[in-house]
Formats: sequence, structure tokens, C-alpha cells
Amino acid sequence: MNMGAYNYIAPRLSTAMKALKRGTMDDIKYVGRGPSAASATGFYQVHVKEQNELVQMAMQPEPIKFLN
Repeated sequence: MNMGAYNYIAPRLSTAMKALKRGTMDDIKYVGRGPSAASATGFYQVHVKEQNELVQMAMQPEPIKFLN
């Protein structure tokens, strides 16, 4: 999850959301690349496609529905 950045920022987001009365930790969902030994795909076109998909998921107004 972004080399640890998510675990660092998630509690701070939760605190800010509670202070603004905008939700709780349960309302925070991670959007990012899946686990990988590499930090990027190595192919520019694939990277751009992945990045566009991640931004679209992160910015959508409705909650993200994850399939388990």
C-alpha cells in the first residue's frame, strides 16, 4: 500500500474526517496498484492506463464497491 504511506496517513485522515464530521475510518478505502516487486509497470502506456483508472476510482462520488 504505497510502501507504507497509506498506513501512515490513514489514521490522520480518520482524525480529520471525525473533526469535520465527514465519516470514520470505515469510510476510508485504499485505491492503488496491487502488491508488486516493482513500483511501476515498466511500460509507459500501461502506467498511464493504470494511473487514469486509479484516479477515476479515487475521485468517484459514490462509495467504492470491492468484490472479495
